[in-house]
Amino acid sequence: MDHNIPPLGAGALVGAQASPHYVQRRTQDGIAVLTVAGPDGNRLGPDLVAALARAFHSALSDDGVRAMVLTARGPDFCAGPWTDLPPPGPKPLDAPPVLADLADLCGQIERSAKPVVCALHGRVASGGLALALAARARIADTRATLHFPEIRLGRLPPGNAATRLAWWLGAATAFRLLFATAPQPVTGYVAPGLCDLADGDGTGLLPGVIALAASLAGLPEPDGGAGPPGLSDAVGFRAAIGQKRQSLPHPLPRHRLQESVLIDVVEAAQLLPPEQALAYDLMRAQDAAQAPEARALAHLARATRRALDTPESQAIPRTPRLSPLVAALSPQNAARLMPPLLRSGAQAVMIAAERDPLAAALEAVAEAQMDQIRKGRLTKTQAEDDWARISGRLSIDPAHPPAFAFADAEHADWLAGQLGPTLARACWSPGTRNPDTHGLGMVTLVPAPSRAPRLCEVIVQTDSNADAVQQATQLVLRLKLSPVRVAGAPMAPVLSDTLTRTARSLRARGVTARMLEATGIMPTGLALGDAADSGAELPHSVDRLILLAVVNAGAALLAAGRCLRPSDLDLVAVLGVGWPNWRGGPMAEADAIGPMVLRQELRDAAALDAELWTPHPLFDTLIRDGRRFEDLNTAPPYQPQPQNPKQPATAPQPVS
Repeated sequence: MDHNIPPLGAGALVGAQASPHYVQRRTQDGIAVLTVAGPDGNRLGPDLVAALARAFHSALSDDGVRAMVLTARGPDFCAGPWTDLPPPGPKPLDAPPVLADLADLCGQIERSAKPVVCALHGRVASGGLALALAARARIADTRATLHFPEIRLGRLPPGNAATRLAWWLGAATAFRLLFATAPQPVTGYVAPGLCDLADGDGTGLLPGVIALAASLAGLPEPDGGAGPPGLSDAVGFRAAIGQKRQSLPHPLPRHRLQESVLIDVVEAAQLLPPEQALAYDLMRAQDAAQAPEARALAHLARATRRALDTPESQAIPRTPRLSPLVAALSPQNAARLMPPLLRSGAQAVMIAAERDPLAAALEAVAEAQMDQIRKGRLTKTQAEDDWARISGRLSIDPAHPPAFAFADAEHADWLAGQLGPTLARACWSPGTRNPDTHGLGMVTLVPAPSRAPRLCEVIVQTDSNADAVQQATQLVLRLKLSPVRVAGAPMAPVLSDTLTRTARSLRARGVTARMLEATGIMPTGLALGDAADSGAELPHSVDRLILLAVVNAGAALLAAGRCLRPSDLDLVAVLGVGWPNWRGGPMAEADAIGPMVLRQELRDAAALDAELWTPHPLFDTLIRDGRRFEDLNTAPPYQPQPQNPKQPATAPQPVS
């Protein structure tokens, strides 16, 4: 028997591998197989949780069902957390109802008289992992990974997952997973009774799970016996709690308070009766979701995904092919760029005008791979596989034209001369002085100025075509950097220069270097200038004056059409300039204050330095139209109607 569980409401979830019904059910020999098929990697948002609850209750009340199997469509069981928090703003936030709904569903699964068994594959994260921990049993593909990214998002794992994880694994092993910064192989968490591994390559995962569910059907529920296995060593559990508390900094910064709360939740798993421990877990998860830091970090997560929505992606909705690609690079840049591209599966051809420079570039790639092997980041087999995908030539092979070509600034002119006029191309340009690629048809890629950049600005010129921008963005993603599409010139230097000029202006008015550094938003090593002998009276706090100057500079960049939306500026500030991520970015902070207050505070500060703090006309436009910066993130290109048609207001123009 097949069942489609209809969604609540008229709209259907969308996304790769998503089903219009969210959850599909088929029954085989009394085993109901519930297949989650939600959007964005089966992230458990409100609609998907509601659909899964209805599917579970339908199977539970069906007399023909003896047990249930929970599986998922797509490459991941659950790719990550659901971003359910609104953007930063002045209004206080209620706890998202989905937290209680998911916790309730997990409790019902755990108490179900009909056993539930989970088939785990791909990424098993956040709410998906919470569901798995509540089930009677689990079988995982050996390639599956486990992850709770919530602590980095200022939150706690949903669905009472921290408590159940401690019950299964004990405090020490639970902390290892709860505080992990990256997905963990499931093979490291195969405790007795927690999770079995599928034989072979995982292709037979579902039949084995169905067989296990059938074997559990009709058996009495476990009575707990001596209690959860993770609580069997009470002394070791307490010791792990103490060690974890000691590992936290003292005093604990405000934006890291949830780390201490998570330790409290794990401790409660041992000290409180089960139902009270679960209730405490849910209460603290709800509290964490209401904190301003959680909203700020959720905003950045949305901003990262939103940055991929560009005019070029809308013009070319397909995912561009990056292979084969041609690269003309110095040995230093080849060593930096080619290993991660090859690891991502790209086919690459290194080219140079002469044999010796070509050999030097290839040797640099090989040496970089050997260094990764020595550090344990790459195996010899992986290096050999990657090396098989790279070759060298002194010219482009006309019989095998590349899909994309890129060069560093040193080789940009030469490479452009080797290419046809329509081939997508880009120039990799680290540093503050970027080459003039006008007339070369190149997209310029400017990574953030740090030793380990996390962001790369994709600089679009008037002669850049949509395919080149899409191919360049795909290149940046394969380098494991966050791409931000920018028009004309990079924005990170503008924001950095604003911070420098603000620091010097404040120093001239008696603000000490320690006061500037105490704000946490001044990059280390900044040239702060000399301090005045006596401090002048400031209209606002030092922290607020810095924020006002950066937001004012951001407004000017928006009005000039340099970026598509304010959240792109927040990404550049956080990932490219060093703005603390828990603050969400300057434009998000501005929305928590409001444009009218910002304009007045800028006017108050303008007497200190008119160039830094005179309010940009964009604030007048926002106030007149009743908008915030967040409205520019989600609305079509902003084109407000001026009150006086004879005197148009200054407004951000859409980037073509």
